[in-house]
Amino acid sequence: DFDLYVIGAGSGGVRAARFAAGFGAKVAVAESRYLGGTCVNVGCVPKKLLVYGAHFAEDFEQASGFGWNLGEANFDWATLIANKDREINRLNGIYRNLLVNSGVTLHEAHAKIVGPHEVEVNGERYTAKHILIATGGWPQIPEIPGHEHAIGSNEAFFLKELPKRVLVVGGGYIAVEFAGIFHGLGANTTLLYRGDLFLRGFDGSVRKHLQEE
Repeated sequence: DFDLYVIGAGSGGVRAARFAAGFGAKVAVAESRYLGGTCVNVGCVPKKLLVYGAHFAEDFEQASGFGWNLGEANFDWATLIANKDREINRLNGIYRNLLVNSGVTLHEAHAKIVGPHEVEVNGERYTAKHILIATGGWPQIPEIPGHEHAIGSNEAFFLKELPKRVLVVGGGYIAVEFAGIFHGLGANTTLLYRGDLFLRGFDGSVRKHLQEE
């Protein structure tokens, strides 16, 4: 049925599918969650929107010193998330059009490999000379006491309400970014890490400055 069947429509899967189709291959892609992968949906793009939104609290706090009289500022989490979702949906549509306009067959459903050159999607089976698995990954919560109260970074983008208190476990850039987001938006935030300095692998002066702040 196809020269190439790609499972996963993230950055890698979409690019591979488009390149292969551009060289004349008959290509199909299956994606069961959302088009564009981590960066578009639960990474770079929504994170930057939330980071930008969180900056306003400090701006409003300092505005009067620069002659601005803004009155009382009120933040609405639901509005921010709804606008974030609208932008992500727009980008999902762009990825969909990129695939379709490249001549790629798109199956927005779960695919599983059922043979050396065969996949099954929605009960239908398709053969392919090559099958590319580009499914990416998903954060896993360890089975420890209280794990039912924990979420990963992906789920944080879909919270219905802004939590009043947040404990962020980790000291990498994702943890530090989310701690800054929740703190900036008004949550009582604690960042927990096993080491003395956050951001392992970053420049030492940056890590030291973060500790002092």
